[in-house]
Amino acid sequence: MLILQDKSCVTVAYVDFSQAFDTVSHAKLFARLHACGIRGPLLKWIQNFLTGRTHQTRIGCSLSDIGDLLGGVVQGSGLGPVLFLVFVDGLAKVFESIGVVTKFVADDVKVYLRIVK
Repeated sequence: MLILQDKSCVTVAYVDFSQAFDTVSHAKLFARLHACGIRGPLLKWIQNFLTGRTHQTRIGCSLSDIGDLLGGVVQGSGLGPVLFLVFVDGLAKVFESIGVVTKFVADDVKVYLRIVK
């Protein structure tokens, strides 16, 4: 509201990170969780939840070979979006350090900056 009263300009960008769920490095995620204080049995449970997963694609009646999933967080799970937000928290801190405001909701982010003339 203050920006409207000051007749300032704002630049806003909306980013959909839905495909980014698949690119999360497990090693980096586990290190970030550890740095956030998540350790012991809870960290081990999350590691077990994410590792050892496989993927297979079906097209019609045909199935692809089974492939190991070496990264990513599980979309459609309750934990996936939370783990993704922990993973990208460093990005929010970088933006904040240069005056850019970020608002994350699951895999969507709104980035905005007040333009000073």
